[in-house]
Amino acid sequence: MSTPRISIVVPMYNEEENLPELHTRLAKALAGMDPEGEIVYVDDGSTDGTNQQLQTLLQEPQPVCVRAVALPRRRGKTAALSAGFAVARGSILVTTDADLQEPPEVLPMLVARVQSGEAHLVVAWRQQRQDSPFRVFASRVFNTVLRWLTDLPLHDVNCGTKAMKREVAESLAGWMFSDMHRYLPVLAARMGYRVVEVPVPHVVRRRGRSRFGASRYLRAVVDLFPISLMWWRGWAVWLALAAVSVVLQAMRSPLGAVGLAAIVWLGIAVAFWLRRNQT
Repeated sequence: MSTPRISIVVPMYNEEENLPELHTRLAKALAGMDPEGEIVYVDDGSTDGTNQQLQTLLQEPQPVCVRAVALPRRRGKTAALSAGFAVARGSILVTTDADLQEPPEVLPMLVARVQSGEAHLVVAWRQQRQDSPFRVFASRVFNTVLRWLTDLPLHDVNCGTKAMKREVAESLAGWMFSDMHRYLPVLAARMGYRVVEVPVPHVVRRRGRSRFGASRYLRAVVDLFPISLMWWRGWAVWLALAAVSVVLQAMRSPLGAVGLAAIVWLGIAVAFWLRRNQT
């Protein structure tokens, strides 16, 4: 068996309704890029028929190599991606979500940017987002904060559709815990890799439902703390908050105690996530 040049890693949770169309379109896109390529599906502890469908795919003749990883319980997107990266064999790793909101047909465009040497990592930039107003607003705030913090001109860091060289994924392996998948482009850029974005269409989810819960926003904030300390602006913000809180505390203002308590809580939360996800 020849070694594939391209591996597409697809994390999924309860996506049995989308899997047939997803696989057909992914296989067609991959066959046009690398007939010897592979699709690596990672079932993140699904409770529906996703795993059974994957097993059926593995037993049927396919135009491209299909592999599957089944996690025994739900671990989250970062862990699912990490599991997929661990078994993927391609020199270029591509990730995309199973909801089909970013069309699989855009993947060759991202891969071409990596193959040309223009970038080590390419992230899709979703145009005309077809999500709830609150989710779109939260995404804009999140990306605005990251652009200010890092000076990187990226507009959609958390998009699940990406293409990267294997060496980038290997360098990021130590960061694959908690929900750090959303920060992979800025981490790669911090390591010195060239990161660019490519505008792609975004369509409405037609089957299944989004499982983006409120806890994800809390994790994003907690995970941002160690990320922010990689840039001087992050240090400036946290030191300024600590200094203001100390002054307010000295003035016997209740806001001082609240500020100090928030900083301590954030430190404890980060330590908790680090310990939980690295054990």
